[in-house]
Order: sequence, then structure tokens, then C-alpha cells
Amino acid sequence: MPLDAPVSADASWISLPAAALVPDTAAVLAVTEAKLGYVRNQQRVLAHKPAILTALTALGDAVVRDEAGALTPRERELIALVVSVENRCEACVFAHAAALRGHSGDTEWVATIEVNFRRARLSPRERALADYALAVTRAPAEVEPAQIETLRGAGLTELAIVEAATVAAYFNLTNRLNSALGIRANSQAYHSNR
Repeated sequence: MPLDAPVSADASWISLPAAALVPDTAAVLAVTEAKLGYVRNQQRVLAHKPAILTALTALGDAVVRDEAGALTPRERELIALVVSVENRCEACVFAHAAALRGHSGDTEWVATIEVNFRRARLSPRERALADYALAVTRAPAEVEPAQIETLRGAGLTELAIVEAATVAAYFNLTNRLNSALGIRANSQAYHSNR
């Protein structure tokens, strides 16, 4: 599909003509296509709002792809998947399950997390991160110091806790955006890393 394809029912509840791609938008879409082999449906919708697309992409890169971060890529994707499952965001569940399959190499483990992370074989650190991500998603105003202590007790540093909060918050944002616009999952993500 061309980078500037119209947005139709296969991608979202929103119908939009082909986006006039400004250089920044074209660059974001080209990077995604080179990395994944397709453009995410959310990006196709947001191509019509270039400043939002580039800002969300930059924030996502900072949150998820911080190579000097205290969390591993697997831990970041675990948080993203737990948040997305709780929010029932099919686009993000498909995408983050695919990414987590890539990091873990274990399709059954990831499928178990998609159903109920409490039944998956998680390390104490992973379980603490998943529980925290769920709390941040369900009732962020009710998160208390005891939950931070649980993360510390599982071996997370202060910086890792900050990162866990940013990952959970970022994917709550993108999940809600997808749900609000009826953005559909990319079928390519469902088939990826199986």
C-alpha cells in the first residue's frame, strides 16, 4: 500500500483522503515501513495531523527504544501488552504481542499474557512490572507508595520505575487514541514473529 493511501474502513472508522505528505511525515512512515514492512493504521490516520504524528513518534521512540534505559526491551513490551490488553486495544495488542514474541521467542508465553498475565510464567520483576502497569491503567490516582516499594523489592531502580511509568502512560494514550477513532489492527502484526 502506498504511504499516502487514503484512510478507509479497513484502517479506521474515520474516512480520509490520501494525506499530503510533508517531509517529516513521509520520513516517519518510511522508517516504519522499512522496519515493519507496513505502515501502522494509526500512523495513516495521523499523517493528516503531521505535528501530532511526529510528536507521538518522537515520544514513542524515547519511551520504547531507549537503548540506555534501565528496562529491557522485553520488559517494555510486557508493560505495553499488559496495558493494551486491559484497554482492549486490538491494534496495540496485535503489535505488542508481535514485538514481545520477537523478544521472547515464545508464542505460547505471549498468548498466555494476552489472556491473563497472572497465568504466565513471569519472573518476580516481570510480575511486579505487570501489576504496576495494570494499576496505572485501571486507576492511576489510586497508585500508592506501597506499589513503588513492590517494584523496588523486585529489584527495580528508581530510574527503572520512572521508565515503567512512562511506558504505561504512553500506551494508555495510544490505546485511547486508537479506541476513540476505531483504528483497526494491522493484520501483518498478528502474523509477525509466529
